[in-house]
Amino acid sequence: MWHKIGLRWSLFFLCFSIFSCTDTSRFTEIGLGNHEYEVAFPLVNSRISLTRIQELAKGKTSIKFDSDGRTTVVYNGEVLRKNSAAIFPPFPGGTPFVIDDTLAKVEILPLNKYVVRKAIFKGTKINFSGQNTVPEDIHVKMSIKELTKNGKPFITEFDIPYTNSLPVRFQTPDISVDGWTLTSSKNSMTFIYEATTSSGHKIILDQAFMNYDLIKFSYIEGYLGYHLLPIDGNFINVHLFDNWISGNFDFENPKITISVDNAFGLPVRSKVNKLELTSITGNTVTLQSPFIDTGIDFKYPSFGEVGQVKTTYFDFNKDNSNIREIFNEKTKTISYDIDAVVNPERDTSTNGFITDDNFFVVNVAAEIPLLGSVHQVVLADTLDIALDAVSNVHEASFKIILSNDFPAELSFQSYFADNTGTIIDSLFNGKQTIQAAVLGNNGRTLKPSEKTVILTVTKEKYDKLRGAKRMILNGTINTTGSENRNALWVYDDYGVGVKIGAKLKVTTD
Repeated sequence: MWHKIGLRWSLFFLCFSIFSCTDTSRFTEIGLGNHEYEVAFPLVNSRISLTRIQELAKGKTSIKFDSDGRTTVVYNGEVLRKNSAAIFPPFPGGTPFVIDDTLAKVEILPLNKYVVRKAIFKGTKINFSGQNTVPEDIHVKMSIKELTKNGKPFITEFDIPYTNSLPVRFQTPDISVDGWTLTSSKNSMTFIYEATTSSGHKIILDQAFMNYDLIKFSYIEGYLGYHLLPIDGNFINVHLFDNWISGNFDFENPKITISVDNAFGLPVRSKVNKLELTSITGNTVTLQSPFIDTGIDFKYPSFGEVGQVKTTYFDFNKDNSNIREIFNEKTKTISYDIDAVVNPERDTSTNGFITDDNFFVVNVAAEIPLLGSVHQVVLADTLDIALDAVSNVHEASFKIILSNDFPAELSFQSYFADNTGTIIDSLFNGKQTIQAAVLGNNGRTLKPSEKTVILTVTKEKYDKLRGAKRMILNGTINTTGSENRNALWVYDDYGVGVKIGAKLKVTTD
């Protein structure tokens, strides 16, 4: 059975990738007397097309066809997904805010990182604590100037009863501030309180604090900091050239597409530290483009578009980079070190926003339209076989019927090999050639080219072949007129048909 496809070079050699083998127990006996008979059985009867390849596609690789049936191989994957916590993570409670006077302004977030101009709390609880050394019951009215809800300021009142011993320590029950809006230009809250004794005197509490469990917002706007969101790794393992041994292919328009879905209402720009493509020979080439140096600015929603997602598409293509030359070097992997930079100008006057359900997603795809020309491209693949089920064979013949829909001349040789891959012998004395299918005026082939080969194998050669466990196929491809580098499309109904039958003459004792 041929190795699994994995969507290799769908242009031609995918057609060599899946064949079904038939067990030799299915044979026809033709009587030739008491001591000799013939065994005939099919080895291979298969046709593989790009449509079939699409059905078998798995993982991050796919084949797509346009309305005319022209083929494009696509490798894609999501390489980054961040939610709003990457920009503004919840601040856990711990150190309380000190209210050191009846009017106290407290910085609740570091100004050197954020400038919060408006924020709506969600999932945050606060309480007040402290101590009093006045031997009377105390009533406290506490307000926060910058905190409002439905147009009304935050006000809470609580009592500190005298317990006949000093100092009196107190802590209020938790108060939810969900839905309360903080409006500030200095990341601060102003606490104003009145503490009145039972005899009517106003006092200053010896200690007063605001405690919180978690500072978290459902909506926040302002300058929300400079952030580097790293994207690094090997995002695409390109199996396109796994079976490409030698030769040249000239892709007309390969491209790497970056698509970004951005719900953050913030400026975000790409910063490419490295984008390298490694060939199957181990050669590493750096992608070159003006946009590598300048970066790509991604779209983002405005204040009138809160909750919407803005999508940016950008292609590294033959017009703005050296991508065509790189893919013609038989790319195997694409590795990268890229940052998504939030607020790249570090301008603190920038006013942006995020909500608690916002996200930022980066997808990257390599897209290779199967339009190009090839010259002496050598491909190889291997299938498992078993020829030792029938003994006493004194002559054998193989009938091979090949059909070719592609606008490419194919020549190939097959080799028999043992379990270790050591070649025992070849199937043909020389390479066999299948002519390219005839091209019509519209650039599509009209009908498949076919070839039938009948091979007679001597007893001595078949005895050698009985130890074979693998068959290795090597195919060499040239597009029609490839010496002139003509570019041709591959279509969804192109394929290669292969039929192989065996007839054995067996002698009984």
